[in-house]
Amino acid sequence: MTVYVLKGEKGFWTEENRPQGSRAIGEDLHQNLLEGEVSGRWINWNTSPPSLKDPELKIHPSKERAWRDVALIKFCAVRDRHRDEQELFRTTSLNPEQYVQLLEYIQKLRDWPQSAAFPDTSQRPMAPDWFSDQI
Repeated sequence: MTVYVLKGEKGFWTEENRPQGSRAIGEDLHQNLLEGEVSGRWINWNTSPPSLKDPELKIHPSKERAWRDVALIKFCAVRDRHRDEQELFRTTSLNPEQYVQLLEYIQKLRDWPQSAAFPDTSQRPMAPDWFSDQI
């Protein structure tokens, strides 16, 4: 069976009901478009022939700022523990290199909302690898 599409119109048509100006697409493309839509991608009906595109993720800046604020609380608590241990002349939980990495990461968190990549969650500052051992 031949499937037809018309740029700018959502839908697939058969020979019997196709609109004027529509064009045939191959069965492989038709199947790929249907499978892509089922898997959460969108059909872009404004291209000729139609194509698939990933959904645009809308990340609200206030949600990303809230994530950053929670992260700051968590990391600042580790920084404060280190400072308290120093002032009490105790062995510190962090070595000097880790402490510097922690301070650098806290600064990156503070700067994150002004970053050009903000609020893209895939571009968040990365915590030091050793941090999960400190919680």
